[in-house]
Amino acid sequence: MVKKSLLLPLAFLLLFLGGCAEFSGASAGKIIPPSAQVSPLGGKWTVLEELDSNGSEGGAGQPWLGSDVQFAPGVVSFGGHVWDNPAYKIKRVKAEDYLLTKYIPSVGSSGLKSQKVDVITVYASGNYLGEFMKLDDTSMIFFVENKALLLKIVAEEADSTLVAGDTSAQELNQDSREGISGVLLGLRIPAATGYTYQTLWIAADHQQLRPILASEQIFFPRTSGFWELSVQNLPADGMTDNLLTARNVTAKAPDLKRENGEREGGAGTEEQPNAEAERVINYIGNDYIAMEKRTAGINHLQVLPVDKLLSPTEIKVSDLLGDKGFNAYLNAREQAAAALREKGITSVSQDESGENFGLIRKNGRWSLVGRIHYQSGGNLEYKDFDLKIIPPANLIFYDALVLSWYNIKDRVPDATDAFTSPNRDIALVKTKTKLTIYPIGTDKLGETHLAELELPEGATVIMAEWATGSYVDSWEKSFLAYGAQALADGSVRMR
Repeated sequence: MVKKSLLLPLAFLLLFLGGCAEFSGASAGKIIPPSAQVSPLGGKWTVLEELDSNGSEGGAGQPWLGSDVQFAPGVVSFGGHVWDNPAYKIKRVKAEDYLLTKYIPSVGSSGLKSQKVDVITVYASGNYLGEFMKLDDTSMIFFVENKALLLKIVAEEADSTLVAGDTSAQELNQDSREGISGVLLGLRIPAATGYTYQTLWIAADHQQLRPILASEQIFFPRTSGFWELSVQNLPADGMTDNLLTARNVTAKAPDLKRENGEREGGAGTEEQPNAEAERVINYIGNDYIAMEKRTAGINHLQVLPVDKLLSPTEIKVSDLLGDKGFNAYLNAREQAAAALREKGITSVSQDESGENFGLIRKNGRWSLVGRIHYQSGGNLEYKDFDLKIIPPANLIFYDALVLSWYNIKDRVPDATDAFTSPNRDIALVKTKTKLTIYPIGTDKLGETHLAELELPEGATVIMAEWATGSYVDSWEKSFLAYGAQALADGSVRMR
């Protein structure tokens, strides 16, 4: 029950850093861009309370209590870190609706139930730092690292040392970006019935490996915080049937089930009740996932928005790549069809919509592919073809190998995949049964690896989201708060 004696009986969660996407809650009101060079937040604030998920006091062990949050022109500071050139987005929302999107209880006696408030999202270098819900000129709620913090203003201006041109602030910012990297690695693992999915957190500080963490779902960053992608198997006659759902980790998990042949999925369940299919994830990014949908003997590639995984509407090539990309898709498809006709295959399916496409890993990079279906010997077969187009940044944020694929294969001949950090300090090299973590030397893998993990045979990497500098600590704390556990014996197991 919310305590009436509390000034602000709110609660919990939103997270600390992310990748590339917009807030997608039902209460997301009008976006109001702040005036150029003007911060919508200012001054020096202090943390009065840390609120738990019921809007009550957080109890003992509150590291944020008494700490400062400061804003000056071109600078924001909190949690022991300083960021320069922050960016802001303002949403004006109904307080009650906004809190419901985070599964936060009703506000009760605070008077916010029908009030409209400003929610200011703060970014630095394109990364999500947190959200501030302004209650009045002297108080606000700060959502960060799965916490809801009550702030009160203590000074109209930040400390005099915290200015955009301050050398120490710039040095702190620069130092925090170097020598430390972390990656959230998503895995698809074959199981007795379909696949399971896991997330690994691998981080190194100046090439010294931190404890490796793991969770049993896909945990991934977005601009609005961290999200969870869940795969739920549903009863079906004679086939594997599953559903994909994605949610901000601060929101209540939906209860998807089948009763009398129908699914109950709550808001957003737009798919037809009897659309049984096995959905196999090939890639997940900040805004989109690419998968294979297997139903009624047809294996179809799909790209879907993370926010609308249950919608029957698919993303088309033209939606992501424009008209030129769509023409390239049609040309590549016609070449694949011509190659089939040369083999005497004349029954080739048509696809004028450009929906049958996706992503695969090839030589350490993500590649766009299309799929063409045809009849052969009375069976429906398919063939994939390369689009030879670099995936756009709104689909894949970072996909660079700082070492050449040939260099990696020369060192690890049985390598099937590889990932390198933006800081050029660590590399992950995958074989059929192992994932090896190397330091990166001068244009080559280090002589001695940092760790080696045993993988189940057939495990596939479907996500690699990198953090650097001070963001590494924030991502790690958020992953631990989500429930991640340290790997005890250097192996990744099937559930």
